[in-house]
Amino acid sequence: MSTASGGTPGPRLDDQLVAVDNNVYGFMHNVSDLESLARAFARSRWRVRRSALDEYEVECSWCQVNLFDSGGMPKFAGVVEPASADKLADTFRSLDVDYEIELYDVDGELVRTILP
Repeated sequence: MSTASGGTPGPRLDDQLVAVDNNVYGFMHNVSDLESLARAFARSRWRVRRSALDEYEVECSWCQVNLFDSGGMPKFAGVVEPASADKLADTFRSLDVDYEIELYDVDGELVRTILP
């Protein structure tokens, strides 16, 4: 799997969501290797590319998040179609990721927290 430059094949984020500010943030408690997680997303037919030395951008038509480490805690941030937030949780569950998802509205107010 090549995650450099153009990344792996897969769907791109819908044009309607490209201009949306980040609205989803969260933690991945049991992830120790972001590259392995990125590869798992690719196997699940998500588009994956390396976005920095140890960061990965994963995307599909309804979600685009950056996977990164912050102070030893794996996190993610990006855009999700609000109606598809549960699909993001389902994806993390299918990859055996213990997650916390926070969904925000356009005003930056927390509207929902999703836990496993």
